[in-house]
Amino acid sequence: MSVVRPTVSGELVATIIEAAPDRVRRRLDRSPDEATKWNWQPQDDQWQIDTGGETVHLTSQQINQLEQVRCTCLLSPHCFHVMACLTILETHAIEELSAADPPLEEQATEATEEQPTSDAVNPKQRQAAERLEAQVARVLQVGVANAGVTIQAGLQRSVHQCRAVGLHRAASLGIRVITGVTQLRARSPQADPPQLISDLADLLETAHRLAHQPAPESFWIGTARREQFSVRPKRLHGLLAEPVVSRSGHAGAIAWFLGEDGHFYSASDVRPGEAQLAWDAYRGGIEIGPLVQPGRLLSRSLYVGSEMTASTDGRLGRGKKIKIAPQGASSWQTEMLEKRFAQPLSDQWQAIYQHVAVPVDARPAGWDFTFVKGTIQGASGPELLLQLADGGQLRLGIANNDEALAFRTNLTMLSHAAGMAIKVIGRTSLDDPRLLFPLAISCGADAAEEPSQDAKRPQLEPPDVLSGRVMLGFDKLERKHIRYAQAAPVVFPHATASAPDDPLAPLVRRTLSAALAGIAAPRQANIHSISQETAQLLRNGFPTAARLLHTLTQGSLNQAPQAAETFLAVQLYLRACRYELARARATLHP
Repeated sequence: MSVVRPTVSGELVATIIEAAPDRVRRRLDRSPDEATKWNWQPQDDQWQIDTGGETVHLTSQQINQLEQVRCTCLLSPHCFHVMACLTILETHAIEELSAADPPLEEQATEATEEQPTSDAVNPKQRQAAERLEAQVARVLQVGVANAGVTIQAGLQRSVHQCRAVGLHRAASLGIRVITGVTQLRARSPQADPPQLISDLADLLETAHRLAHQPAPESFWIGTARREQFSVRPKRLHGLLAEPVVSRSGHAGAIAWFLGEDGHFYSASDVRPGEAQLAWDAYRGGIEIGPLVQPGRLLSRSLYVGSEMTASTDGRLGRGKKIKIAPQGASSWQTEMLEKRFAQPLSDQWQAIYQHVAVPVDARPAGWDFTFVKGTIQGASGPELLLQLADGGQLRLGIANNDEALAFRTNLTMLSHAAGMAIKVIGRTSLDDPRLLFPLAISCGADAAEEPSQDAKRPQLEPPDVLSGRVMLGFDKLERKHIRYAQAAPVVFPHATASAPDDPLAPLVRRTLSAALAGIAAPRQANIHSISQETAQLLRNGFPTAARLLHTLTQGSLNQAPQAAETFLAVQLYLRACRYELARARATLHP
């Protein structure tokens, strides 16, 4: 079992960096990953780090104060050893609950009186957003790879200021960016440059809207704690259970429901820890008000409730006033569910892509769920091929490849069931909507239909305890669960054909170079190659992309604000084009 290292307050990191001598900061810029080579030893809730000559002591798992850090060298705590250790740790936010604030259960009940509104940003919030925007612009001007500790300290402090004045979304995104910059500069295996660039764009867009819009939507501001509002779903139909095992070190399970008001709702138990927590939540207990039941049961049951509350993203409340009672088993055969399975796939895609213009955390619950019926054809590489009734084809991919989960083994077992009709609920890939990540399946054949003796098709027959559906991340399929399963898997040659050429590739490549190496990096390219790429974009019918490439490579971007505006414009344009191209290709080429 891995041992989780401490987290540190961004404000403390900024304070130590700003107080350190210049020569110490320069040394850390030259060797940002030095502390990863040292010997880290946990001792109860404390840590001792042997640097090879000195020893650093961290006296807490959450480091918020200077007194919680010390080093044996004379410059402590403003020494290279302390700075090197703290700058490779994950940053956390200090959440302070005022004594005047009511308990969480009471907050949920009191917040049900009215829905959130768009409030004007106050002067302190606007000033904090402007400072954050300026700090992100500095990072982009020099490039993520060149963002030394001084620039990082400025970003840390601006993120802390956003948190202090209640700009919670900006602060949360800022912490993600700081973590990504630290990982990239330390050459960490967890470093993900494309995701970091995406996070930078999200952070810059958030700061820009808060700094320049008089009354931005409330989701751009965010909340410290998830507010609860009264909902009236009538009855909650359990749909499926989804495991959560994330790279951020969190694990658990989510039980999904469909309310008779047409909205999706969820109940979850997700905590810091390893994959076993997902199984614990599935087999153990998840709370909805006073009700505590295993995720396995919640996802297969029907409930009726009153005084129900939920957050804007569909998470059901746990308040003491909630009344909820089970009403037997739920079913995928109800008229409400059958209508969703019968909805044309193109209509479902249209609804999904309508949500991509807003941040992920502002999209409604289940916004990317897709309901399909089809017949398994066999495996192709790591994916299953699913033939739809309209003649189209989907590829079913592995939703989460963590070896502790059952997704991969279940798809492998289903490759022995070519010809089997199934219903699938999964998540559509925005980059390729013909790729569906299945979360749960059930038998798609008519219960009264019996295979003919000369052509007996496989049929899904899960044990009674599973109530006719299989949660692919949890319930391990066996051969006995598939009647007439083939002895050998049906395997098609893996489609190795490359994806369609990206017509916007020149702009994508130059923008990535600008973000990582600095806004001046694309200007160092050969002028002839830039001209060729601009002409290519024009030939492909993307005049806006051509103008953006020209501005990025030849425009006047000596000032950080201009560089940031160009980067943001390019990222928003590429995001919209990427999703629209993916949807159009899937619709035109079934």
